[in-house]
Amino acid sequence: PVTDALTFAIRAQEFFDKIEESLQPMKSSNDIFEIRREPNTLTLTLAPQHGEYSFEIDESTSSVLFQSALSGKFQYILSASSGEWVNLEDGHSVEGMFVRDLIRQCNGLPKL
Repeated sequence: PVTDALTFAIRAQEFFDKIEESLQPMKSSNDIFEIRREPNTLTLTLAPQHGEYSFEIDESTSSVLFQSALSGKFQYILSASSGEWVNLEDGHSVEGMFVRDLIRQCNGLPKL
C-alpha cells in the first residue's frame, strides 16, 4: 500500500476527481442524483428508496472508506503496484463495486 502522506493525499483527491467527473453525465438521466463533495468526503444521494453512496478519505490509515447503499461499508488502500484502490480483505476494486451497485439502482453508467 501507498503510505507516504503526500502521495496518498494527492492520489485520494485525484480519485475523488475521477469519480465526480464520471458521475456528472448521469445527472440528466436520473430524477434524484445529487453529488456533494467536501474536502475529505464525496457523497452521491439517490432517490430515498435507493439511498446514498459515500467515499471518505481516512488519512490516519491511508485508506478510503466506501459505503454502498447495497453492499455496505468497505475500506480500500492504494496499491503501490497497480495504482488501484483495492479492498484490504480480498483485493477487489472499489471502482468495480461502485459501478456494479450503482447500475442496479439508476440510469446510466459512470465512465470510469
